[in-house]
Amino acid sequence: MLQKNTKIIALTTSLLIAFCFVALKAQQPTFTIHKSLLPAINGNNDSIAEISLSFVGDLMCHKPQSNNALKSDGTYDFTGSFTYVKKYLSEADITIGNLETTLAGTSRPYAGYPAFNSPDAYIPALKDAGFDFLVTANNHSMDTGEDGIQRTIEVLKKNSFPYAGTYSSQVDHDSVRIINIRGMKLAILNYTYGTNGSYPKKDHKYMLNVIDSTSITNEIKKAKQLGSDIVLVFYHFGIENVAEPTKAQKDAVRYAWQAGANLIIGAHPHVVGPTKYIEPANGNSDSVFVAYSLGNFISNQYWRYTDAGVILNLKVKKNFTTNKVSVSKADMLPTWVYRAENPKMKQHIVIPAQLYEQPDFLPEFISDSMKVKMKEAFEDTKSMMNKYGNYVEVKPL
Repeated sequence: MLQKNTKIIALTTSLLIAFCFVALKAQQPTFTIHKSLLPAINGNNDSIAEISLSFVGDLMCHKPQSNNALKSDGTYDFTGSFTYVKKYLSEADITIGNLETTLAGTSRPYAGYPAFNSPDAYIPALKDAGFDFLVTANNHSMDTGEDGIQRTIEVLKKNSFPYAGTYSSQVDHDSVRIINIRGMKLAILNYTYGTNGSYPKKDHKYMLNVIDSTSITNEIKKAKQLGSDIVLVFYHFGIENVAEPTKAQKDAVRYAWQAGANLIIGAHPHVVGPTKYIEPANGNSDSVFVAYSLGNFISNQYWRYTDAGVILNLKVKKNFTTNKVSVSKADMLPTWVYRAENPKMKQHIVIPAQLYEQPDFLPEFISDSMKVKMKEAFEDTKSMMNKYGNYVEVKPL
């Protein structure tokens, strides 16, 4: 596997070229993560390619997070929030998270719930942590209005971050995100169940993807027509603080499944939900992998289950002889959020939850009572992810 810095350089260059190309010709952007390599050849002379993908759930930015990232010179620095998980976020070919805030600038105060507006510095911190792609359609996308959507996209572009779910124009919306990763093409689609009441104007509907069976079906088919080997649908759906999938979640999964999606990943409930494999309805999959909710990755929510998150790691391979795609491995790294309780460490920090059983490697600011919460987060996540079957193993540190 090429080093992560090579991935970032390739992604940055191709992203800039892609957006220029879209503006000029309204064609499909192709974001190249790695240089194309010939697929490996196994002993049966079948041509096989395999890529690795990592996913996290909600990347929140509540006001206490911003307060604790404020430096004495008036700037913000969130990089310390990801020190203990940066290694794991950087291992995959592509790492994807749900950006659940807006970046509307200083024309209005920075704020958390219920209408999020975060410092721009949050985005380079996510890039530094190892994230490569952000999905942006969620119930907080409209917290700072259409201007907030537009400026959030501007900040993402400035930091060479590809995105899906919210869009700056009809051309941007119609350009399916297809990423070439070592010769395999991954399409990324993102939809939300809705917002908290505010939507783009009627003639600006392109700005936000909302779950709709017809749109989802058409866009998956379009992605496949454009040569995608893998179609990922990342949903923002469900009921907050409820892990068990609702009928609406199951219906949305069915829309994507019937249209031929290979991977269906969810966020929004702020708690980790179950995973499962389902038989393909059609298309080129051996099976379809579903994760109903990846919970919070970072937030200021502190009650049980909401302080727990997960890095979900999938390996996906394609047999170019049979033209079949399959998930060859799934594992997880349960996480827990430290919320600046110790006056010696005033920052929100994501920590691998299983460190509770390795005290020699724990940060010194973790107290005995925090270790209990870490263990609880670890056990809860492991149990819930595998509620429907032992589909996801725990990744060793």
